[in-house]
Amino acid sequence: MRVSGLRNYIIAVSALFFFAGQLLAQNGNNTVSVIDRDTILIGDQIKWSIRIPAEELEKTSGFMLPDKPGEIMRGVEILGGVTLDTLSLKNRVPEIEASVLITSFDSGSYQLPPFPIYLKRTDGTLDTLDMKAPKLEVLTIQVDTASFEPYDIKGQMTYPITFAEILPWILIVLGILLISYLVYRYVGYLRAKRAGKLSEVHKDPPHIIALRELDLLRGRKLWQEGKEKEYYTVITDILRAYLEARYSIQAMEKTSNEILEELSGKNMKPEQFQELSDLFSLSDLVKFAKYTASREENENAIPVAVRFVNSTFEEVLEEEKRG
Repeated sequence: MRVSGLRNYIIAVSALFFFAGQLLAQNGNNTVSVIDRDTILIGDQIKWSIRIPAEELEKTSGFMLPDKPGEIMRGVEILGGVTLDTLSLKNRVPEIEASVLITSFDSGSYQLPPFPIYLKRTDGTLDTLDMKAPKLEVLTIQVDTASFEPYDIKGQMTYPITFAEILPWILIVLGILLISYLVYRYVGYLRAKRAGKLSEVHKDPPHIIALRELDLLRGRKLWQEGKEKEYYTVITDILRAYLEARYSIQAMEKTSNEILEELSGKNMKPEQFQELSDLFSLSDLVKFAKYTASREENENAIPVAVRFVNSTFEEVLEEEKRG
């Protein structure tokens, strides 16, 4: 190996040693430099490197190493020159990693040698530090002593499959089965709906729903609290829903006059029609004309609605008996 290459290596490693010296001053322990792995076969190449933080480079004005020509130690050689990499910048001072390739052609255990580092502090003083280098194990290839040939490469080792390895596949299969079942049910639902085979959800008769809601409205005491507009709005909405179910008209989307006009063609007694017309007229006055209904009108509004619902429902029963 050329002396100039070794000097480049020593210069780079000296920077690494500076960082080691700072850690020694703080912690009282030698710093160990880093190699890729601590065990190799004869002829393998590994990288020996150390990182120099930027904050450590700010604390020195220079450093140097003694010249060590030749091998690092007997049995361990340097391949090529030192490589310097800038990892990052901090306050315009680079963080540096220095590395070099090393190899060995003799099996054995090698404690890479430490290097003395001479640091020149910013105040002009000098410090001498040692870096504790890593240990390297170099293995040889086993040879069959009967035939004096290297042993063949061993076959690939197999390990039993664990539950943790098959669990993701089990979950995937279960997920596929669940999705398939949901799709099957949904398709069946659509087919049944298209064929008209879905059973209708049981609902109370329209008159029962209307009478129940009118009774609940009576308990809310809206008009007694000065909420007359809301009171008549709820009454007419209940009657509109009942008329839709009873006479099959779009009562919720029509005005009072439109509803009455459409009901005039239905089979309805005059007194029933008149009571409904009077109640709708009173409701419109309260809701839209700011009319203040009397106490008697407010008290009679729900009974009129209940009487209308009961009388029209009784007509349905009579029609069913005649039919």
